Amino acid sequence: MLQIHSSVLRMILLGISVLGIVFFLFPLLLRIVNIGNLFGLFISIMLLVFTAWNGKIAKLLSAVWEKKAGRITLRTLGILFLLGVLLCLILSVSMIRAAHKKPQGTPQAVVVLGCKVRGTVPSLMLWRRIQAANDALQAYPDAVCVVSGGKGDGEEISEAQCMANELQKLGISADRILLEDQSTSTSENLRFSKKILADNGITGELVIVTDGFHERRAQYLAKHEGISETSAASASTAWYLLPTYWVREWFGLVHAFVLGN
Repeated sequence: MLQIHSSVLRMILLGISVLGIVFFLFPLLLRIVNIGNLFGLFISIMLLVFTAWNGKIAKLLSAVWEKKAGRITLRTLGILFLLGVLLCLILSVSMIRAAHKKPQGTPQAVVVLGCKVRGTVPSLMLWRRIQAANDALQAYPDAVCVVSGGKGDGEEISEAQCMANELQKLGISADRILLEDQSTSTSENLRFSKKILADNGITGELVIVTDGFHERRAQYLAKHEGISETSAASASTAWYLLPTYWVREWFGLVHAFVLGN
């Protein structure tokens, strides 16, 4: 049962599992620990164990299958596994589509979602969001920009202030930048930014700037906050971090869909 007979398939599965372990282990060396790399590492190790000791595991599963309770258990686990894979595929397609969502008209505002600041310097992920925001503001010269993000642990200034500083260095006028420096989550980013825009009489379509993997959740939460017209200006994510954050986002999306935040 579930025995791998092809040596080629065995080598492919071993290669996938080893690559998965490397990709999900590397962020841990950078002190990035979240559900994404922990879950990805667990699945990769399980795949490695299953492939390396497939013969013994197949015999064990066959013995379990001979009992009625064992068959029920294995069928249930198999169905749950297939449903989980299907859910991840659906979420991934949705994430890819959201990352490439184009404006329907002329955006009135660009909202940049915050990320880690190291002292007063933007992290790599935040810097790439700043670059994406600069590109969007150049493309829509009449749009204002809301930089959104509070001050967290290890940050000497708020994420919003850091983004404002860097955008001005890139040539964006301070008159176009509105600071939202109280938020601590994506929901608050969007809720507080919406209020600031309303207070300044700005309505209409807005562009959300964040990493591509995060756009789907940001757009969903924006709609939940009453912001119906949004599009994406996606920042690129470092390739060695993308698997970890992509997997983490599956959990983030499920949480958002269930709890609305």
